[in-house]
Amino acid sequence: MTTVTSRDDLELESAYEPPRTDAERRLAGIWSAKLGVAPVGVEDDFFELGGDSLLAADVQFAIDREFGFEVPAWALFLSPTIAELAAVIGSPATLDHA
Repeated sequence: MTTVTSRDDLELESAYEPPRTDAERRLAGIWSAKLGVAPVGVEDDFFELGGDSLLAADVQFAIDREFGFEVPAWALFLSPTIAELAAVIGSPATLDHA
């Protein structure tokens, strides 16, 4: 059984903002499952939630499977919030520069 930490138990800089788009909801689900934190807001920083480089690789593969295309390894490091990452995923021109 996986333990889930409430985001309220973490000292985060951002207030909770729920996902607004389908992409944000899908990303929030992936982050929640991989990080063991719920709920995950669109302005929460992946690394503040407990993410590290190993989890970033795991999340990247999960995103690739969920969205059906390869997301570059740098995307999560340069866009560490769901809102930022959803914008990168939604912009094919950005992904082409990987």
